[in-house]
Amino acid sequence: MKPADILIALLVAIIWGLAFVASRIALDEFSPELMTAMRFIIAAVPCLFIPKPKVAWSLLIAISFTLFLGQFLSQAYGIAHGVPVGLTSVVVQSQALFTIGFAAIAFGERPTQVQTLGIVIAAAGLLMICGTVGYDFSVAAFAVLMISPISFAIGNLLLRGARGVPMFDLFAWLCVASAVPLFVLALIANGPASTWTSLMHMSLTSALCMLMLGGISTQHRLLAVGPPLARLSRGPSGAIRAAGAVRRLRRLQHRIRRTVRPAAPRRHADRDRRNRRDGAGEASANPAEDGVR
Repeated sequence: MKPADILIALLVAIIWGLAFVASRIALDEFSPELMTAMRFIIAAVPCLFIPKPKVAWSLLIAISFTLFLGQFLSQAYGIAHGVPVGLTSVVVQSQALFTIGFAAIAFGERPTQVQTLGIVIAAAGLLMICGTVGYDFSVAAFAVLMISPISFAIGNLLLRGARGVPMFDLFAWLCVASAVPLFVLALIANGPASTWTSLMHMSLTSALCMLMLGGISTQHRLLAVGPPLARLSRGPSGAIRAAGAVRRLRRLQHRIRRTVRPAAPRRHADRDRRNRRDGAGEASANPAEDGVR
């Protein structure tokens, strides 16, 4: 792996981690509905310059309501009602386990024994991490938060219906399809006056957090997550592919061994040919001595 690849991977982890922290800070001034709406309004700016992808509105809205609206609104609600951001980030990543289960039910994609072992190990790790945090939040808040990975998993599967569509264009328009109903929901839940007051009295810290969420984190998701999801959507479930990483590692090790092992025999063969050539040259240079021998 190149150093640039390592830096990109670290950058992804840092940006996604900071997004949860920025959400927590912004929720001190905004309601979950308004914060999530503003996030996608900012992230939908590229739609001013790119056309709508060739996807039916019904599919576009279904993906948007699960992969974006349901996932991020439930996250924001859980954080706003006391669920720690660290626990929230771990719970959201359990979407891989739900994706595997839903894929098995909907498409009959059964994980292999090795993949099942990886799933069990991953689930155990998630439970161990969850056991290290406090539980000073309500059961209702955690129940709403659990909607996030479930919605995320359903969106992953629905995304398979958008094969062959440019993922950046699709994800940008998914932001539009989420931003409009979220803003309407904010007006209904908080009232127009309260919503207007929150926007007009936004602090610089909250403004920077929203730019981080909409302009960096979500836009980064469009660039970093969109293309991989497009490739995964052409075949089996992405979560099942991730669970099969051990098998792919074994294949890579086999290829490395197959490439490296023949190298030593070739070196020995080249040395033997040089020795035979040198021996033949000495014999031709001393024919009389060879005759005496």
